[in-house]
Amino acid sequence: MDKKQRDRLLLLGFAAFVLVVLVFISWPFRDVIAVTLLLAFILQYPTAWLEKRIHRRRSAILIVITSIFAAFAFVLLDIVYILYSEITSLSISSETINELLNQGLEGLVNNLSTRISESLQVSTIQDRISQILSTILKDALASSTGIISQVIPNIPLYVVELIIVTLLLYYILLRGHDLLDEMVTLVPTAYQKDLHQFLQHLQRIYYSLYVVNLGTSLVSGIFAAVGYAILGVPYFVTFAILIAIFGLIPVIGRAIVYVPLTFYYLFIGEPVRAIVLLVFSWAVLDQLTGLYILPLWANRTGKVPQALTILAFTAPIFALGPIGFVIGPAAYGLALALYRTYRDSKQEKLVSAGS
Repeated sequence: MDKKQRDRLLLLGFAAFVLVVLVFISWPFRDVIAVTLLLAFILQYPTAWLEKRIHRRRSAILIVITSIFAAFAFVLLDIVYILYSEITSLSISSETINELLNQGLEGLVNNLSTRISESLQVSTIQDRISQILSTILKDALASSTGIISQVIPNIPLYVVELIIVTLLLYYILLRGHDLLDEMVTLVPTAYQKDLHQFLQHLQRIYYSLYVVNLGTSLVSGIFAAVGYAILGVPYFVTFAILIAIFGLIPVIGRAIVYVPLTFYYLFIGEPVRAIVLLVFSWAVLDQLTGLYILPLWANRTGKVPQALTILAFTAPIFALGPIGFVIGPAAYGLALALYRTYRDSKQEKLVSAGS
């Protein structure tokens, strides 16, 4: 082995050592880094749009970041307020809860059929269901209290993570393109063309997986706000926000919100409103936005298969937890970008050989 090869191996070994050390010391903040990179990718588009109009990139970045955190704070405070007020109002005896549920079920069953009510001894069924629902409510309140007691001691850590996310997000939005260009120059010249193709595929795929999915969820949230306001749903703004958030999960996300809401109206004896709400939510929020707008928008951008989108956003959540929502699409998108880069490179070689 000559001196040049030995020096190259030493340099590669040192670079690998430094990389391992960086991964080790950064591992406790892996979730923060992943979320920051996702936010930076998504927010680059509104930042670029705003920069074209005010011609100041730093100001555009600050306005976008401030707007995002203000919206997040509003959502969090709104949900906390509603949970507090509802839990307070529901802090009554189990006998009262059973009585309220019995009245709701009795009204529902009487509206459906009096004969069925008599033949099936609905009062007994109501008592049993009321006991079950009361137990579920108590367990849910106990679980909520346990979660809150676990969150409160970690508030200082969350504050530190929020500060890190904000600073990283600002500098990535400010210098991200320059850093990416510098990293491309480190690649040998013979592979830079393939790397540029790979990055182009990756950007289009990530745009389809993240930005398009987020945009579709926001559209469904707007539809939900309008429809639920017309139907007289209480806290319709909050439910619309939840529809937009859970709508990021394909296929089943929005149903997590509107199916329990439908059962709520059934139990309080308003079957007509429950059916109308269910039909509206399924037809507009799921079918129109989830199965028409989303695939149409995605096919016009990154052309990501719908099956891959569903798999990318669902399977990793079960394997990795909530962070899988960030890492899963990133991994699937990376694999798809590598495949398309290899396919394009192979086609170019075949065309060159044929000519």
